[in-house]
Amino acid sequence: MLVFYFLSLGAGGCASVVLFTAVANWFRRNIGKALGIVACGFGAGGLIIPLVPWLIDACGWRSALVILAVIMWAIGIPLAFVIRDKPEKYGYLPDGGTMSAATLSSQIEPEVVEISFVEIIKGRTLWFISLAEAIRWIILTAVVVHIMPYLTSIGISRANAALVAAAIPLVSLIGRFGFGWLGDTFDKRYLMAVTYGLTGLGMLALSYSSVWLFMFLFLICFPLAHGGGVTLRGAMMSEYFGRSSFGKTLGTIMGISSIGGIIGPILAGFTFDTRGSYQLIWLAFCGLTIISVAVILMVKSATNSALGFRNDIGQ
Repeated sequence: MLVFYFLSLGAGGCASVVLFTAVANWFRRNIGKALGIVACGFGAGGLIIPLVPWLIDACGWRSALVILAVIMWAIGIPLAFVIRDKPEKYGYLPDGGTMSAATLSSQIEPEVVEISFVEIIKGRTLWFISLAEAIRWIILTAVVVHIMPYLTSIGISRANAALVAAAIPLVSLIGRFGFGWLGDTFDKRYLMAVTYGLTGLGMLALSYSSVWLFMFLFLICFPLAHGGGVTLRGAMMSEYFGRSSFGKTLGTIMGISSIGGIIGPILAGFTFDTRGSYQLIWLAFCGLTIISVAVILMVKSATNSALGFRNDIGQ
């Protein structure tokens, strides 16, 4: 159990909060594209998962874990020392701008208004986004945990079910960068609403995925929505809350979302155990996405946004 806790702690430290915070410190105008590129790394990592069972079969699970740990040390630790924290420390501004001597000495970035974390938690925006994302993670974790049992329960072979599971992170790469690119041009609230809508459509298709046409529809809608949501969430945080509290804000949202991530697989498993089918829970999840769409559209528009956000909390 202690090993599991340390493993979870290390995995959390490598998660998107840390990397997205580093990227948000360096980008404003192209934050969507930058986060999309980073998010593609998470999706690409999922493609390696099918190699792990092969490694376990070849070496045993203990040796396989040692090999994976050595690979992580050899690649991850050197790269961690290459990452730079904030551009101001090196005489730059976000998006490649340079700092004047006066700005460099005062460490104040011109024409940018930042808001404190205390101000952020007083407003509604953080909690609206957290609720919408918690619903997304209820659905996402349930699908990730139960996709293989579900597909085999409706008569799909394990080999084909494995192909479907592997296709999800692959297709999500398109959503991660594509929605990030769109987010630099269009209103991120509406794009987030689109990803929630696509999630609902994907769950509706999954409910009837014994028909391969619906399976293909699921493999288009659900991974695109998941990938796009990962990128847009970080881009929205940067736009609405600025850089100074980005890490705390994103960490709060992901912490709340993780509660949904715990609930989702339990709900799906309970439904299957009591009804002998996943269809009801997939349809229920489809309905939940309507709440996410409604909540995210309740977020006020951001006009470079610390000033606009302060209007939201009455300041």
